[in-house]
Amino acid sequence: MTGLPVPRDRMGVLLAAYQYELGSCFRCPRKGTQVTRIGEITSDEGETPLYACRECVQELLVMHERAMERISPHPRIVQIPRASRGVEAT
Repeated sequence: MTGLPVPRDRMGVLLAAYQYELGSCFRCPRKGTQVTRIGEITSDEGETPLYACRECVQELLVMHERAMERISPHPRIVQIPRASRGVEAT
């Protein structure tokens, strides 16, 4: 058990679903902070993973929500990543 409060709001649940590790955010100057892999840049030379901190992940999720509201008025099903059994999201 981590001792952290369990999020009850939708955004808190989404943020808690990611697996975090220490690293640098590609979007802001934060270094040595908790980041999660959110994608990659792929080219003929290879792939570069992109990591973002919790604050930037939250901003990206809000941007996505707003874009989806403009595109479709219909409700959506949102899938969140699941932690492996026996592994807690931190």
